[in-house]
Amino acid sequence: MKRRLVLAALLATIAWYPQSPQNVSAIYCYPGDPPAVYQACVAYNQGIGQQVNNQNQLNSIQHQIKDTVAQINAIDAMIASLNRQIAAQRALIAQTQLAIDDLSRKIRFGEAAIIQLQARVTVRDQLLNQRLRYIDSHGSVNYLQLVLTSNSMNQLMNRLVGAQAVTQSDHRLLSDLQEAHVQIAVANAGLDQQRTQVSILLQQQKTTEAELEKNLATEAAALAYEQQLEAQLAADYAKVQAERAAIDAQVAKLSLAYDAAAEKAGGGSGVFEWPMPACGYSCITQGFGCSTFYLEVYDPYCPWPHKIHTGIDIAGPYGTDIVAADTGVAYLYPGSIGYGNLLVIIHGHGYSTFYGHLSAYAPGLRTGMVVPRGTTVAFEGSTGWSTGPHVHFEIRVNDVYKDPCIWLGC
Repeated sequence: MKRRLVLAALLATIAWYPQSPQNVSAIYCYPGDPPAVYQACVAYNQGIGQQVNNQNQLNSIQHQIKDTVAQINAIDAMIASLNRQIAAQRALIAQTQLAIDDLSRKIRFGEAAIIQLQARVTVRDQLLNQRLRYIDSHGSVNYLQLVLTSNSMNQLMNRLVGAQAVTQSDHRLLSDLQEAHVQIAVANAGLDQQRTQVSILLQQQKTTEAELEKNLATEAAALAYEQQLEAQLAADYAKVQAERAAIDAQVAKLSLAYDAAAEKAGGGSGVFEWPMPACGYSCITQGFGCSTFYLEVYDPYCPWPHKIHTGIDIAGPYGTDIVAADTGVAYLYPGSIGYGNLLVIIHGHGYSTFYGHLSAYAPGLRTGMVVPRGTTVAFEGSTGWSTGPHVHFEIRVNDVYKDPCIWLGC
């Protein structure tokens, strides 16, 4: 989204370290789970391995980061992390549910198979009981009686074969029943194992869903807070632009009044010197041109978000001397929202220079005073919308900002 990009320029300059980081609770990934569930669980744990507790992180953003832009950047990063966690949680939930459904289906089929097996065993148990009752009442086979009561050898052989068949049948019945009871025991053990696995998966599902709900709630709170910040930032932007317009209008009026005096003092030649003698070109931290910083000036010729940095930023040690780039008449504008403590010097012939974010003005300097080229006029600071000690330096021609490096050779 576009609004996610407007503040990207500050990401490299603002660092945030949450206090008392805590690891997000990871889920134990059981290797015996279905492969898809295990892989989804591993992916989820890897996704949260380097994260801090999300609610604590949001609280830290709200209470430790004072800069609105930095808060929005931190929330954007947090929401991106939350979205990755939520996606991993939903994938794990989906895979777990598939595994639960598959195991439940297997359990139903297994229970049906056991019912059929138990029915067959019940019939054979009844046959065995009947056989045992018969033996109990008639006794076992009396081979002597078979011999004595047989009328012929053929009859005797037939009786012996029949007796052996009955004995073999009894042995088969006992063996089959024993095997069937073992099969039932194994099948029940397998079902118990599957039921245990379902129970574990359901508990894991419950834990993952609870974490998902917490992340969704945190994300909703983060988005709501970000909307508040963006509304505040929009209001700040409107104030900055209104203030800038007022400053520009005032400078335009002063130019008419001060041009003659500035030219008489030797200003307006179009030749400028470097405004921070103690720190040269290597101290430029941001050049003139298109910018992604939300509070910069609108410029339709710049790519989205159509903002331009109207000068150059020169960063040296805090309090470094700032000198007049050319002779001119000073105009002091302390305490502005955007520029902070601002100094404007009108040089004549349509030239003027702006010095923003100053920590202080040179002692004795006041509006309307003529300042010679190279004279210390202020000290570097970090007032207004500033990310650190530096001076914002502009050169304008007939109130139109130009790239200072055209004159300075930077």
